[in-house]
Amino acid sequence: MEEEITAFVSEHTSTDYKSARHLLEERRRKLGTLTRSLESLGIDRAQFFSSMATRIEPGDYISEDPTIKPAIRKLQECGFRVGLVSNSGKPLVDKIMKALQLGPITFDAIVTSSEAPPKPSPQPYLLALRLLNCGRESAIYVGDRDEAELRPAKELGILTILLDRTGKSSARWADVVVSKLSEIPETAKKMLPAK
Repeated sequence: MEEEITAFVSEHTSTDYKSARHLLEERRRKLGTLTRSLESLGIDRAQFFSSMATRIEPGDYISEDPTIKPAIRKLQECGFRVGLVSNSGKPLVDKIMKALQLGPITFDAIVTSSEAPPKPSPQPYLLALRLLNCGRESAIYVGDRDEAELRPAKELGILTILLDRTGKSSARWADVVVSKLSEIPETAKKMLPAK
């Protein structure tokens, strides 16, 4: 997948592949997210994600994770509404959901960069809250990137859980850190007991 992203950057910056990879790595270190890096290079976000949806077959890189559906179901059984906020565009999110064997009914709301600017903008969080009919004070955001995902949620007054499967992530913006998806339902219940 990284090869396709770099090839796209190479085409749109008129640089060779190696230079594009270096440029992209440098921008990611400085700006923190792929989307910010692309935008700093004058690459249109919508055009990028549309191209990735045609170039990439997520099923070549990812497959069904048997822990996702049970975690979502358990959250919903506890009274939580579950949303997905993705920096990818809708066509690519649809392909990723298919590769993971997650139907659209799995989530109560889905917000992609087709509907709102990507994280770390506050807009996708606010749209997800509106679609879920949920106030900030009764929401929990779960993400695996502390700075790019949890910081903006925390700044909006949303509780945060960092999913850190490696044990190496910074947890500056996390209220709680978990290492497995299966830990999220119980953790969420303790953080915000369902009414």
